[in-house]
Amino acid sequence: MKQIISIFILSLIFSNSYSQRFDSKFDTLIASFGTRAGPFYEDSLRIPEIYTGKDFSIRLAENALDLSLESKILLNPSSDDSFPLSYSVIYDDHLISLFKPGNFICYRLEDFSRNTELKKSLNKKKFKRHSIIDNNLHAQTKLGFWNVYSGNKWKKANGIPNPEKFKSHLYYDSEFIVFSDCNGEWGGTLYFYHRPTKETYYTSATCANTVTLDKNGFKVLSHLGHGFGFADKKEIVEPTKLPKLKDFKGDKRSINAIGNSDTTNVAKEIFDFFGIQIFSTFPLSGKDHFIIHWQEMTFLAEINGTEILIVHPLFNSDLYTHDPITKNYKSGEVLINLDHYGTGLEREVSMVLVKDKKIIKIDWEEKH
Repeated sequence: MKQIISIFILSLIFSNSYSQRFDSKFDTLIASFGTRAGPFYEDSLRIPEIYTGKDFSIRLAENALDLSLESKILLNPSSDDSFPLSYSVIYDDHLISLFKPGNFICYRLEDFSRNTELKKSLNKKKFKRHSIIDNNLHAQTKLGFWNVYSGNKWKKANGIPNPEKFKSHLYYDSEFIVFSDCNGEWGGTLYFYHRPTKETYYTSATCANTVTLDKNGFKVLSHLGHGFGFADKKEIVEPTKLPKLKDFKGDKRSINAIGNSDTTNVAKEIFDFFGIQIFSTFPLSGKDHFIIHWQEMTFLAEINGTEILIVHPLFNSDLYTHDPITKNYKSGEVLINLDHYGTGLEREVSMVLVKDKKIIKIDWEEKH
């Protein structure tokens, strides 16, 4: 029945006044939107215009990007626990994941075969969390101490911030280590640890998923799925003008995010969209691209001002995540870690790996 309805919808779409034929890669995506795109929009769908609203508009590109897509399922061979303890990272051409009771598993990026020698070397200690800082693999012990993997062994790491709760570091350079936490509808906080002074500065971000730096300053992309969802992007030129964490006078254990107390106006809004979620941003073919979830579908787009241009349907699915993180690696890969509360609570259940024009969706245990 659904297939018959989809065919009928497509016949309506392509009988409109637009004589130009758009890339057939978009057919399933367009059919999923139906003849209406709501809940606040009642006009019929007219290609290439998909939606026009108060905050943003959505259009369809004439041709989809030439991308290679692939899906893989990885298994945890040494534990009954299906999902990693912390978000996976890329290190030395390997995907490194950490499972209960604190052991690493290592997959070669070239073919996703397991490297048992590297696994053996890493598992001389047990850890609860891992991350990449200064292009090196770091891991945190159950007592909270950070170690760095160097010379085929673990050594004590210095100068790494040790927040009470966070999923992974979002960004690092010689001056800052950036991380965040998320209290859902009660807000989120983005932290800038200033390495030269060991001071931590903070601001509001509900909830940060990608942090990048360009010549104009830090760019922070955030989203939240409550209600109809929203997404925003901010620019922060001078993080050291944000409030210091040590000067925060409120209750850090409160359900309200610490970032809500930032009144400095240092973070400047680039866009703020209601009724849409943006899970990630990364460079592709010399432009910033965004993974967007709208109308129960997830696709790849460019954003110019308030116009969203769909450039690829990705996996033609409702791929969803609650608190993702995107990292750009020095080796050229982009890794997007995806959680899903209904599947693995706050654990990573999937990843999206981007390298050049190849995008691989990686699921743990089974397709999600």
